[in-house]
Amino acid sequence: MQMMKPDDFAAWVKRAAPGEDVVYSVGIRPAKAIGEAVRALHDQGLVSLTSKRTDSGLRFIAQRRPDPRPAQERKPMPRGRFTLGASDGKMTTRAVLRILSQAAGRDLPCPTNAELAKRVGLKDAVAASYRMRRLVADGKITVEEPSPTERRVVTIVATGKQTRRASL
Repeated sequence: MQMMKPDDFAAWVKRAAPGEDVVYSVGIRPAKAIGEAVRALHDQGLVSLTSKRTDSGLRFIAQRRPDPRPAQERKPMPRGRFTLGASDGKMTTRAVLRILSQAAGRDLPCPTNAELAKRVGLKDAVAASYRMRRLVADGKITVEEPSPTERRVVTIVATGKQTRRASL
């Protein structure tokens, strides 16, 4: 069995750039000392862990992650806003559907793609447009585009409620 020493591993973490990886142990399982050191740094968010099977057992690999942001730097989300990441497509699409349902239930005009993107936390209006197209393809909503000077009207299929027709 081959392994790094805990001090060597800690030194590697300090000097490694995000994305670099290192094999810290080879065999059936890492030794207790290096295993504890690696898990401690993983719990701090500094490394990601994986393993790969080889003929002689496993290669245990750690990859350096970017330094985690301190808790003080996190901005609280304004109340009433969704806190989804754009990486979770199904949840984000459901959040867009929820916003459209609220607008229809309150007899409000349909939000623009830019407004949807801002409220859900998407990167841009194109991402919100994609979520709208997914909802249409899934049969959750229908969209009527009255004219270039009026906002679209969205009908929620499950309830039959519509957003209000309004001019831009």
